[in-house]
Amino acid sequence: MEGNKPPRGRIFTIGQVFPGMTGYQKQTYYNAIHTGTGELSKLPYYRIGRTIRIAEEDIERFLEGRRVVPGNGTAE
Repeated sequence: MEGNKPPRGRIFTIGQVFPGMTGYQKQTYYNAIHTGTGELSKLPYYRIGRTIRIAEEDIERFLEGRRVVPGNGTAE
C-alpha cells in the first residue's frame, strides 16, 4: 500500500485473516501492531472506526514476500 490510496478489491476483518489466511493467531497481530516489532508489524491495515481491516492486496503482498521456492534458497 503506497500512501493513503483506497484498497482495491476486498478488505477483511482480523478474524477473517488470522489464523485462516496467515497461520498467525489474532493476538500475535495485535501485539505486533502495539509494539511495532516483528514481521507482522509491516502488514498495512486500515482503521475503520474501532475495527482494523486488511486489504486483500496487502495480504497477498505480505505472503508473497515470504514465499520459498525449493531449490532457489541457500545451499544445502
